[in-house]
Amino acid sequence: MRKISKLNTDLLTSLDEYKDFVLENRPDKLLPNWPVKAKFAKENRHEYATSLECLKSMDPETHDGYPPDSLGYDLNEMTINKTIKHDGHKFTTEERKVLDRYIEMSRFVDEEIGHSIGFRDSALKMFYPDNGYIAWHTNWNAAGYNCILTWSDGSGYWRHLDSTDEEPGSIRPDPDKKLVHIQDEPGWHCKLGYYGKKEEHNKIVWHAAYGGPRITLGFIVFDVNIWNDIVDELTSEE
Repeated sequence: MRKISKLNTDLLTSLDEYKDFVLENRPDKLLPNWPVKAKFAKENRHEYATSLECLKSMDPETHDGYPPDSLGYDLNEMTINKTIKHDGHKFTTEERKVLDRYIEMSRFVDEEIGHSIGFRDSALKMFYPDNGYIAWHTNWNAAGYNCILTWSDGSGYWRHLDSTDEEPGSIRPDPDKKLVHIQDEPGWHCKLGYYGKKEEHNKIVWHAAYGGPRITLGFIVFDVNIWNDIVDELTSEE
């Protein structure tokens, strides 16, 4: 994963507008009826989700690509609509108004942020509350070129396993030897990289993240030429 700390001013202006909205309307404060998985949080072991112990307990052969647990709120329009469809009866009138505002801001991210750097839509708009997390996973069910824009107060972190030197047949590098820990810096930063398929032994990215309040916007493309243009745009300030 390539980390970009310096982003252009116009992009930062739009990112800050979204960040300010989310922090002023935190879903963990305003949406108590929003369903979250958070198995490890309920067991009061939030950081277990990003630990090597957790990773080693997983069977990579049966892993489907999705995170087995998370404590966060996906504020993507599609996810919100699914939540309303299945759990709409749980929300008060005021909570529904908050959800409507999040849908508006989801569109803002797609149009003002995603389109400006070359993406059609954001695949993920995640808010992590205090001690939020996403447990180890690969996304090998949706392989592609990924851009992850993250805002943090500096207390959170990202972890992944470096599979660059893995031999054919490997689907998980040795966690004790290949762990990469990236501490968040205050403000916005970007991580760029390719998440490989299960058979792409040296491009698989086992990853997890912890901390909050923390905001992550995830974008994905599948065309390498489009990806190269996006990388040029995002790295122009370096």
